[in-house]
Amino acid sequence: MDRLLECALFLAGLSFGSFLNVCISRIPRDESVVTPPSHCPACGKRIGWRDNIPLISWLVLRGRCRQCGTRISLRYPLVELLTALVFLGCYLYFGWTWLTLKFCIFGFLLIGLIFMDAETGLLPREFTYSGIVLGLLFAWFVPVDSSATELMLRVYRKQLPGAHWLSLLDALLAGVIGAGFFYLAWALYYLVRKRHGLGFGDVTLMGMSGTFLGVKLTVMVIFFAPLVTVVYVVFLLAREALSTKKLDDTASEDQTPLLSREIPFGVFLGACSLAAAFVGESVWSWYLRQVLM
Repeated sequence: MDRLLECALFLAGLSFGSFLNVCISRIPRDESVVTPPSHCPACGKRIGWRDNIPLISWLVLRGRCRQCGTRISLRYPLVELLTALVFLGCYLYFGWTWLTLKFCIFGFLLIGLIFMDAETGLLPREFTYSGIVLGLLFAWFVPVDSSATELMLRVYRKQLPGAHWLSLLDALLAGVIGAGFFYLAWALYYLVRKRHGLGFGDVTLMGMSGTFLGVKLTVMVIFFAPLVTVVYVVFLLAREALSTKKLDDTASEDQTPLLSREIPFGVFLGACSLAAAFVGESVWSWYLRQVLM
């Protein structure tokens, strides 16, 4: 029975990943995800059902359109496979519970936002705003770990509400903390540099993550996401420094200084949020053990 459920979730993940590819391609361009039907962006020919089977069709076609032979982006099978693995991972980690449904939806939203930000630099409100609403709904029906909010209420000697209200309060507070922290970072950067250092999509993405994760895990994402971004930028700087030693004809086409380019911060916020859903509690437990030893 477990194997059947695992296979069913994996196949469901592939199907949702296939739909997610449509969203990634069309939503940032304000196109409908319903019409027209799936078609090749190069030749415009409609894609038949046998060429639209998640993951398998891409492998059978060897990553090329059947009609015109144009290469199909690796993003399509990657999104499908990643979504399927997240769905399966949720079941293996959380069991057959409402938490699995909650974090499958969370993973679906995050994967879409990660790839949309990587490709277009946009984090559409169709995903972030609806994600905030879903996160708050799940906080009521599937309570989050509200220990951080409970501790704050005890410190200020406030009466503790019921479990569902406490969970909803924790999710709401986490969304405000996550979005508020990066909104403040945007405001300070703008005051100093007179330019935008963050997009408002990053702010709403963090608000969405907060409603799903709760205060404790949101604080972890706030700490780790900028840190991972800095490591990535340092890696790019090192690679750019090495490329300048090569001949001009082998250098990168983009001659814009790295520090002047836009970094898709939503990719790192989304990746760290997804990681926090699975390993956040373990990291917190390890950290508390080190502090209390």
